[in-house]
Amino acid sequence: MWITLILTGLVGVAAAGYVVWPLFRRTPSAVTREREELADLLTRKEVALEAIRELEFDHRVGKIEDGDFERFNGILRSRAIRLIEHIEAHYGHGEGTDLQVGQLDETLEAEISGRRRVEEAGADEGGGGLREE
Repeated sequence: MWITLILTGLVGVAAAGYVVWPLFRRTPSAVTREREELADLLTRKEVALEAIRELEFDHRVGKIEDGDFERFNGILRSRAIRLIEHIEAHYGHGEGTDLQVGQLDETLEAEISGRRRVEEAGADEGGGGLREE
């Protein structure tokens, strides 16, 4: 009888501890939240740059017409520029430093061309591409 009461009491205390424990845990620090936000922004920027690169490739091979290319290219580039502006404003050069749109466009172009060079170098070295005979 006593063993049953003791076991029931222990299970009750364990259940109460399980329910109450999250209330006493620490919340993530501001630094952790800031790092997560920066990682999310950088990921979104990389996705936007990759989408621009794929759009340009599809346009070059003729999958996308000129009008659609211009429209989607404008949308993707403005999204990438907004992300770069946000990253630079909050994590980059500090307060009071405003990058001009021209500078952001140059930064965007440099990142896209850098990705193209890496991809082309990988395709040349890999030997997995089609070769003329």
